[in-house]
Amino acid sequence: MCAAIAAVSWRRRAQNWALAASLTFVMVGGCWWSIALAVVVGSTNETIKAIATLLTFPGPSILTPAFMCLGLSFARPQWVPRRWLRIAVLVEPVLITMAGVTNPWHLLVYRGVGAAHLTGSAGWTYGPVFWLDSGYGYVMVLIGISLIAWSWWKAPPAFRGQRLAVLVGALVPFALNIVFLAGKLGDRADPTPLGFAVTGTVMWYAIFRQDLFAFSPVARALIVDQIGDAVVVVSPGGRVLDLNFAASELLRSMNPWAPARPIGAAARELFDKMIASNDSRQSEFVVEFPGGRTEYEVRSSSLVDRHRRALGEVYVARDVTEANALARRLAAAHTQLVRQVETIDLLRANVVEQASRDTLTGLHNRRHLLEHFAAMLAAAEAAGGTLAVALFDIDNFKSFNDDYGHLAGDAVLVAIAHRIQQRAPAAALVARWGGEEFFVALPGADATTGLIIADDLRLRCAQDTIDFESWTFSCTLSGGVAAYPKSGTTMDELFHAADVAMYQAKNAGRNIVRQALDEAPSTQVHRALGRAASPRPELVL
Repeated sequence: MCAAIAAVSWRRRAQNWALAASLTFVMVGGCWWSIALAVVVGSTNETIKAIATLLTFPGPSILTPAFMCLGLSFARPQWVPRRWLRIAVLVEPVLITMAGVTNPWHLLVYRGVGAAHLTGSAGWTYGPVFWLDSGYGYVMVLIGISLIAWSWWKAPPAFRGQRLAVLVGALVPFALNIVFLAGKLGDRADPTPLGFAVTGTVMWYAIFRQDLFAFSPVARALIVDQIGDAVVVVSPGGRVLDLNFAASELLRSMNPWAPARPIGAAARELFDKMIASNDSRQSEFVVEFPGGRTEYEVRSSSLVDRHRRALGEVYVARDVTEANALARRLAAAHTQLVRQVETIDLLRANVVEQASRDTLTGLHNRRHLLEHFAAMLAAAEAAGGTLAVALFDIDNFKSFNDDYGHLAGDAVLVAIAHRIQQRAPAAALVARWGGEEFFVALPGADATTGLIIADDLRLRCAQDTIDFESWTFSCTLSGGVAAYPKSGTTMDELFHAADVAMYQAKNAGRNIVRQALDEAPSTQVHRALGRAASPRPELVL
C-alpha cells in the first residue's frame, strides 16, 4: 500500500510539487521499513535477521523529515522547500545508515549478546545512537503532526476533512511504534508496518476521494481581504475556494438563501450574476436592493503559482454606480462643458504619461526612450559635445523566476529600477529597455565619465540586498558603455556598441562594466559580428 501511494503521489506532483514529493518520501520510507521488518520476522537465518534489523534505519530516517515537510506543505499551501533544506534532511539518514552498517565495530546502535557477530538480534538492546536517532525522528514527527493539526484547526470547512484524514493516518503507525519501543507488546513483532498499511489506506482515500492535490486552499496572502471590492476565488472545478468580507456581504444581498459557509459550494449557483457564462474578462451586472439599484463592474483573471500551475480564477466586483451616474450626468449636462473639457484633457495627459511608462518598474519605456534620445543626440551634435550611454542586464535573472517565482522576479526588477533611478544623475534618461535590461543616457558625459557613472550604478546594486517575503536576494549587473561620437554617431550605432560591450562584460564573468571600442562604427560592427580579429581588452572597473 505504501508503494502504491508513493507511485500515485509522484505521478501527480505537477499539481502540488511540495505536498506530493513529501508524501512520496513518507510512503517510500514506510515501504522500506515494512520490507526490512518483514525480513526480520520471516527469516530463519540469524545473520540475515541481524542484517535486516540494521538495515531498517533508512526507512524511518527518510520518513520522519519528509513527514515534517508534509506538515509544512499543509500549513503553507504554496510552500516550496529551499535547496539547503533538501540537503539538510539527507544528513541524518546518511549518518544513521552508516552507524547501523558499522554497528558490529562500535555497538552504539544495538548492543547485547551476538551484536558484534550479527547473531541473536531478538536479544539485542538499544544503544545511545539508537535513542538519539529515535529522539530526532520523534521531534520531526511531532513538528509535522503539530503543523497538520494547526492547519486542520485553521482550515475552512471544505478542507478540514483532508487534514483530518492525513492526521489520523499519521497517528496510527507512530502510536504503535511508541507502544512497541516502550516494551508494552513483549516479544511480539513491531506492528508499525501494519500501522503504515492503515496510513496508506487513509492517504488513498484523501487522494482519490477528497482530491488532495488539486483541491487545496490558496494562500490567504494572495487575496486582498480589506478592500471594498468583492473578491471571490474559484477553483478549476468551479467551487468557491475563498472570498473576502465584501464578497460575503454581496452574496447575502443577492442570494439570502445562500449557505452561511459558502466555501466549497458551486460558484455559479451562488454568484450567478457575478460570474458570467462567457469567457469575457470584464462584464457588468445590476443588483436591485430595497434602497435602489447598484451597478457592478466585474473583472476576472487567472491565478497561477510559481510553477505555472492553475489555482483557479479570481473575480473582482467593484461598485461603479456613482461612476456611471457621474458619466451620464456629464454627458447630459451641457452647462458643464468647460469642466468636461478639463477632465478630458487631464485624462488624455494621464494616458500619454502612462503610455510612456513601464507599468511594473515605473521607468520610462522603450518607446519613450527612442522618441527622446534622438533629440538628445541632435543636441549633442549641434553643440559639438558628448553623450554617453549605458546598457545594463541583470545577471542570472532567470534563476530568480525559476527558484522563487515570477513575483520574486518582479520584485527584483522593481528594486533594481528604483536604485538605478535614484543613483543616476538628474539629467540622465533612465528607461527599461526590455525584459531585465535597463538603459541610461548621460548627456554631456564622455566615455570615461560614463564608465565611472555606470560602474557606480553597478556597485550600488551589488551592495544592496533585496527583500521579498522571507527571502533576501543579492543581485548584480553587467553593463556596457558607449559614447558619442567615438563609438558611433547614430542612435543605432550607439545602442549596438553598448550592447556588444555589455555582452563582453557577461562573457568576462559578470558583475562588471565594459567600455565599447573607440573606433569607427563600421569597424565596430564588423568586429561584433565576428568578421575581424578579436577586440583588444579595455578598462574594467
